[in-house]
Amino acid sequence: MKQILSQSFTPETAPTLFRQQSERPTLLSKQRNQKEYDAKDLYTLIVNNHIIKEIGIINFFKEEDRESIFKNHIVNYVIQIRTDYIDYTIPKRYSEFEKLYDSLPISQKNMPKFPSKKVIQTNSKKTIAKRQEMLQKFLQYLLHHLDHSLYMFLDFIKIKEQFQKGGFDQNVKMHQFSKDENALYDLLETSPKKIQPNNQAESMIFHYLQKLNETINERGKIFQKMEKYYFGKIQQISPLLLKVLFIGDDERELQGIIQMLSIQTNDMQNHISCINGFQFFRKILEYDYNPNAEQAIKLLSEISIKQFRTMKIQSHICGQQKLCKQDSLMILHKYIQQNQLKNQMINYLLVDDEAIREYDCYVQKQVNKINEEVKQVRDSNENLQELLPTKSNSIEHPILEQDPTLDQLIEISQMNLNWKYVQECERHTMYHLQGQFIKTIHPIECSIDRAILIFTDLKQQWFHGMIQKDILEQINENKSVIVEYFVWEDKSTFKKMAFISDQEILKINDSTYQITIVPNNKQQLPNHYKLKCDQKGQKMSLILIKQIQPNHIEVVIYQNIMDLTFRTALTPVILKEIPWFNNTITKLKALL
Repeated sequence: MKQILSQSFTPETAPTLFRQQSERPTLLSKQRNQKEYDAKDLYTLIVNNHIIKEIGIINFFKEEDRESIFKNHIVNYVIQIRTDYIDYTIPKRYSEFEKLYDSLPISQKNMPKFPSKKVIQTNSKKTIAKRQEMLQKFLQYLLHHLDHSLYMFLDFIKIKEQFQKGGFDQNVKMHQFSKDENALYDLLETSPKKIQPNNQAESMIFHYLQKLNETINERGKIFQKMEKYYFGKIQQISPLLLKVLFIGDDERELQGIIQMLSIQTNDMQNHISCINGFQFFRKILEYDYNPNAEQAIKLLSEISIKQFRTMKIQSHICGQQKLCKQDSLMILHKYIQQNQLKNQMINYLLVDDEAIREYDCYVQKQVNKINEEVKQVRDSNENLQELLPTKSNSIEHPILEQDPTLDQLIEISQMNLNWKYVQECERHTMYHLQGQFIKTIHPIECSIDRAILIFTDLKQQWFHGMIQKDILEQINENKSVIVEYFVWEDKSTFKKMAFISDQEILKINDSTYQITIVPNNKQQLPNHYKLKCDQKGQKMSLILIKQIQPNHIEVVIYQNIMDLTFRTALTPVILKEIPWFNNTITKLKALL
């Protein structure tokens, strides 16, 4: 026995044993292999669809070289890559180009001449310019001859990191440059790990997912129970747990909603499960059901295209009789809009030609609806009104003490009053006056017609807390009776309020429009609003839209906080207790 042991653990055999042990597959190595596999799948897509359109060296910069005794600086050449989906830049040194050139699996005879390495290193402008020209020809040759044998070239330009998160466009928005490669690399993990619930609502996520995984035939009933349980509670769930609800948890071997909806059979029970599942999924993305719907939509966009495809959403869209069709189209449209996917990638996502046609019809209906709204605004050419002259400062206090009327608000807008600064976000500013009046100034870049549309019909898409706006009565082309429904965040609670107002659009001149919103006490609140409304309030607003230069608009909004309901909602905003203003401006800029 001693002889056997001594032979097994000799100094010569020990390295072999330890090497074999270290080469055993670990969880980390498995994850790395999976990422390499995903990258190859992405590279195949890039090559087959010719996604990279242009490549070139647009600049260079120097950084101090503290190691070399021959030169003082290292030159970084800035490469710009343009694709169908994103444009980005990365810096590369000459040594990195040289390493790529030496490792390419193609003949160097047919390639452009590669800049030679000089014995005495110089970084003169002439040398840099010559290298830049030769290196650019080298890159363009590789792009022109790109095939499946040149994946190392795709690694070199780091395209995987740019396209990985959220189906190509999550962390790097279209036509912007990426500079934070480490942050992008961290985004490669798409499945939450070792997550623990912090409250009852989060604990119920794992409970319901467990039930959905175990009892396939009862999924329709479980989705109904989830909908009833989570109504009004979704805001208690952290983003990480909400993402678990969407895509599951690998650690617990639980599938999420997306995987649950991928079963495609003609069985009646599965059909009911499909309908209830998409209805629950859709409501999570709507403010009527979820006050934090904006966060849920963002998390939806972070789901990779590969994960989203597992839903096989095309089979839910095709066919006229499918009751889940409208919900699935809505979810698909939100996903495509958030990630700004172009037609080529939409085709890859949907696979089926019929599904692509159905989605195109859905989008066209949305476009037609917007065009009709724009036409109503552009055709407004009546009821012209001159702006009131500026009032003197001697009557400031009497005017502020008057009963709230539109004339009072117009006069206040013409006076040089002592407005108190509240906050600013990207040059958009907010002021208040004695806690009774609010003034916000918005410099935006668009046409004046687009500005009018954004601050009227499209207001529900960016005004934080507003989730619905309907026209109750169209008096004429310029004037209508509207109802606005808000979910206002008041610290840790939410209040649902409705306002009925007269909205009128007045053209002052070719470069100035005035929009007024005043309370309407005659119109009754529709029944479907009464059911979901906690309070009914009054609001008065004056919106001045002025074109400063072509495609440069200044919008100034004056509001009189004349109603207790409205004041309760806006007081935390004035005191900066909630991030209402920043959220509003972020969504406003997204529409421009």
